[in-house]
Amino acid sequence: MDNLSYKSYGNLVLISLLIMSLLFDLFPYFFVMTVVYMISRENFKEPIHANGLNVCYFCTMLFYFLTFICIKLCNKVVDSEITFVIVTIIVLFATFGTSTASNKSDKIGKLFFGRKKENGKYADLFRFVKFNPTDKRLCDYEDRLKETNLFTYYIFKYIFRDGLTWDETMDKLDIYERKELDKEIYAIYRTLQYVLDLERL
Repeated sequence: MDNLSYKSYGNLVLISLLIMSLLFDLFPYFFVMTVVYMISRENFKEPIHANGLNVCYFCTMLFYFLTFICIKLCNKVVDSEITFVIVTIIVLFATFGTSTASNKSDKIGKLFFGRKKENGKYADLFRFVKFNPTDKRLCDYEDRLKETNLFTYYIFKYIFRDGLTWDETMDKLDIYERKELDKEIYAIYRTLQYVLDLERL
């Protein structure tokens, strides 16, 4: 599953959740949960996915499974209108919780929730380096950078090889303007997207 594109992965999750909601006979709740989730993600800081698509898929399915169980129990105890409110609150808190935890710089946040939103634009390159670290095209690119532009080489190394954050990389290289780093990373990706056939920006 880790080799899926993020678009394909997203479609797989939606189809899986749709099937689960139909099995529980809770399609209206699935629709509400999905809409609330998408709207809240626009307002909270967000990670891309958990650390690996397999882990993310498992956690997402588990969360929805437990939520559907909760809905079933609530429907037996309280009115359906109150259940709707409870479901909305659950999704909002879950979204806020994962967003907050994943944007902390501690190791636990990185372990469970992976990279921050700022990395999401370049997710394809992160995944390529992770699963193809010795690819000849990638290694040739690094060798050329070592010979011609050490500054850009270290940015590539710290960000894509070592997994440092933007801020950590700026501290290591004494970069004071975020725009300068963004420009370099964008140039790196634009070069490699053609070489490695990555998703186009």
